[in-house]
Amino acid sequence: MKKLQCICGGKREIQNGIENRNHSSYKLICKSCKKEFYYSHFKSSDSAKTNPLDSCTLKSDSYNLNSLDLNDIESLHDVFTRLKAHHCESLFLKKLSTNNNDKNQVYIHKSISVFNSIFDLKFKERDESFSVTKRASKPGKRIPEAVFTRFSWLSKNNTLHTVKACRAILYAQYPETRLSGFQTIENEMPRSMSVEYTKLANIPDRYLVIGATRSGEAIAMMIVDPSEQFSSDFKLLENAVSSGVIKSASLGKADDRTNDLQTLLIEKISGKTLLGCRLDKDGNTIPFTGTQVCGYTLEHALGIKPNADKDGDIFGIELKAISQKKVTLFTPEPDGGLYQQSFPEFMKKYGYVKGEDEYRFTGIHRANIRNEKSKLTLKILYLDKGKSKDEFILSDYDPKRSIDAQSRNLRVALVDDEGLEAAVWSFERLLNSWGVKHNETVYYPVKKLTNDNLSQIEQGYKFLVEFDTKAIWCQRTQISRLFNSIHDGTIILDPAPKYVESNPKLNKRRSQWRINDIYRDATKLYDEVELVDL
Repeated sequence: MKKLQCICGGKREIQNGIENRNHSSYKLICKSCKKEFYYSHFKSSDSAKTNPLDSCTLKSDSYNLNSLDLNDIESLHDVFTRLKAHHCESLFLKKLSTNNNDKNQVYIHKSISVFNSIFDLKFKERDESFSVTKRASKPGKRIPEAVFTRFSWLSKNNTLHTVKACRAILYAQYPETRLSGFQTIENEMPRSMSVEYTKLANIPDRYLVIGATRSGEAIAMMIVDPSEQFSSDFKLLENAVSSGVIKSASLGKADDRTNDLQTLLIEKISGKTLLGCRLDKDGNTIPFTGTQVCGYTLEHALGIKPNADKDGDIFGIELKAISQKKVTLFTPEPDGGLYQQSFPEFMKKYGYVKGEDEYRFTGIHRANIRNEKSKLTLKILYLDKGKSKDEFILSDYDPKRSIDAQSRNLRVALVDDEGLEAAVWSFERLLNSWGVKHNETVYYPVKKLTNDNLSQIEQGYKFLVEFDTKAIWCQRTQISRLFNSIHDGTIILDPAPKYVESNPKLNKRRSQWRINDIYRDATKLYDEVELVDL
């Protein structure tokens, strides 16, 4: 009978039992782990034909697990081996408490910004506007929430089972990040994560392990009742950053993509001068003369088709051609304020007239310095706790404090003299712009030259692109580095939107976030910066 087999592998022996006409119950003890188990059986008309234990109802911690419950883990090395086979390079581990299940969100880390730099997350953005004229307020709940781009459970046979929508949710008042949503697309999950299981008496130890690939994919393991060796290994692990209960470990690089890209750059572009061109959607070479000629020529040389979603991405590494020390990092548009609510009104109120009915909005905007042209000041704001429980005070960002402690309605805003936030970039919008995809970025110096070859010019090749023999190789970043760099003026807002009232087709929106000197200031954005010879 399978119910006499304990999940530890030992044999359960019946100690005593009670039987009557309609019902029977039994107490069993495992000879190996000494745990007690209780079963109840309600008799049917043909119950005499079968042993009661074959159809009894579980009342304790013996529970029918499934292939997503890993109860065969012997050591931490076993975990490392399985995750490395799926290209994981780091992992988080947590020993779960009895109330951690699929109905109750599972605390996993203090910082959502740490998660965002390791896992590929898509944050839900909120459209809200704020006023700095009111120094205290009672805001509604605004909880940053992100969905993992890919989150999977690893099964006993080492196959992956994709989860529908696992979410990471930040509660700024603590602060802490919790996880929810563990069901796969087949409507399965580890049964040891169910409410029914966690309500049982004397459930064995459970551990949640989440591995991360370099591209930010999450691969989870649900470990149930592991060996003593695993438990000992777990205790010896380092605590994760800013956490006293979560363990972390590095598994080393899963592949040689960095070396592969360096080899490709040496073969294809290092020290070369190439015709300005790009690939079309069918992979054919065509001349290109636009402002992005350097970037497109770089992508063409490496066989990358233009793709707005993965700007220069190759081998999972962000690749940017730079022709000067001032570099555009990203171009997210505001998701709040008057700009988001009514672009025409924003341009008429804060822009300037050029021509008959054309409005422009330009000028360098640095944090906490009023721009004389737009009369707007770039600020980083959040709601801090006031004196009473429900009071919150609008406060300026402090780079000396944890970013998670300042995450309640954290945003970057252009603020006018009356306190109206004219344009707002929410914490979530900026998290979506700066995360795991920037953890390895290469800035490749180039020069744009005018072509003097008449035959090539006749074919449409007006420009040449000269590639350097060195590149700036940057690795590992966090959202706090981005906010701190905006705060100290290293990163500036250099907008260039246009509004033409008589011809909407000529309208454009362009919010450029730039770094003044990538050679000097890259170390403010990344943990490691190296000028690599190619």
